[in-house]
Amino acid sequence: MSKNKKLIWDIPTRLFHWAIVITLCYSWYSIEVEGDLDHHFLSGFIALGLILFRIIWGLVGSRYAKFSSFIYKPSEIIAYAKTFFRREGGKYAGHNPLGGLSVLALLLVIFIQAGTGLFADDEYYYFAPLNDYVSSSMAGKITEFHGTNAKVILGLAIFHIVVILFYRLYKREKLVLAMITGKKPDDQDRYEPIPGSRWVRAIILALVVFAAVYGVVNYL
Repeated sequence: MSKNKKLIWDIPTRLFHWAIVITLCYSWYSIEVEGDLDHHFLSGFIALGLILFRIIWGLVGSRYAKFSSFIYKPSEIIAYAKTFFRREGGKYAGHNPLGGLSVLALLLVIFIQAGTGLFADDEYYYFAPLNDYVSSSMAGKITEFHGTNAKVILGLAIFHIVVILFYRLYKREKLVLAMITGKKPDDQDRYEPIPGSRWVRAIILALVVFAAVYGVVNYL
């Protein structure tokens, strides 16, 4: 067991990660199992707030939460892909080049899902907050796309889990534990830890973002 552990993931990033997992799971459950569109819409609004928070946090958050830390050049992505099946430990404190692509893909499809949900309807009783801003035919197309995109999210989520298991069982990297504790082992002293979680900035950002979502949902 490594005694030298470095703080890599700030608390806001970790809270977002687990909150979006719970929200997406409940969003699926509310519509597929309960058939409760009221709760489905509510979970969608929460997901929208969370994803907007994470996008902005990717610009103003701590070092490894920023997009600049895990958007790599194509050459770096290709070089890393060639070493993917090596059992050596990761040299990246934050997301590696392929992990960075995975994060960007998930953020994109979840943002699209939450955004299209604002225009969706069931053609009879439930109409999303921005449904009046599009024609009924367009709303129908958006709703259909919303359903298709949900399958894309499910596919990416399953792939994400499989890769995490691969890293744990094959590469011996405890990615889930790091996203819980925020710390990663660093026996070779390669990583530069973050000094803290920037709590004040995160709280202000969360309040502004969720106030904006509340305003869109209730007053537009």
